[in-house]
Amino acid sequence: MTLDPFLASALLAIVLAAIATGIVGTLSVANRMVSIGGGLAHAAYGGLGIAFLLGWAPLPVTLLFTVLFALALDALQERLRDQADTLTGVLWSLGMAVGILAVDLSHRTAGDLSAILFGSLLAIPREDLVALAILDCLLIPLAFLLRRALLAQALDPEFAEVSGLPVRWLKRGLLLVVSLSVVLLMRVAGLVLMVALLSIPGALALRWSRSLGRAMALGAALTLVFGLAGIALSWRFDLSSGASIIAVAGATYLAVALGPRK
Repeated sequence: MTLDPFLASALLAIVLAAIATGIVGTLSVANRMVSIGGGLAHAAYGGLGIAFLLGWAPLPVTLLFTVLFALALDALQERLRDQADTLTGVLWSLGMAVGILAVDLSHRTAGDLSAILFGSLLAIPREDLVALAILDCLLIPLAFLLRRALLAQALDPEFAEVSGLPVRWLKRGLLLVVSLSVVLLMRVAGLVLMVALLSIPGALALRWSRSLGRAMALGAALTLVFGLAGIALSWRFDLSSGASIIAVAGATYLAVALGPRK
């Protein structure tokens, strides 16, 4: 029995996505950056719309746009620290608006964008898989080498800075990898549902782990389980793969959060 090539690509995407979300998602939750990750996910639509308008390849344009957006957000939050949350919301909306207007100006149907907005594992291009594999190969050694510094920053950033750790650069680096992950994972869960993929596995992993390293490994394992269960539901009942994955993850989180405390 041969495996359907579309299903094989989807399974490979889930494995690669699990590694990225296990690391980036856990770090996002630990550093209280989930809302920023959600903002980046929605703002990425701006780059997607620009690529759609110009008729260019969506991946490089969206990557560049999202990284520049993240750097702009970091600079503005540093300058207006008392308005950091508001700035995230404003730039989030602005990125979405740019994308919508770009699609409108293209005078073309935006049907092709639905797979990116809501996720479509069965339609993930080979170049996206390659880029995601490269990201994983970078994340694994970096997370290992910087694990102590990342843990110190997550627990007490002020003390970490006093101790001589490059807290500002660590935050910028985390923003960069969150930006890259958002774009490269957009076909897995979709930009609209991306915040759930960056928060649920990491939140559960941190709840059940005593160390950051174990939490990242557990986050990857949880993402893999959620992904496989979501693919099974999607394949069996002809449902959206991204929504199926998030539904499984969300239901699991609620069951754990509302369950009896030990």
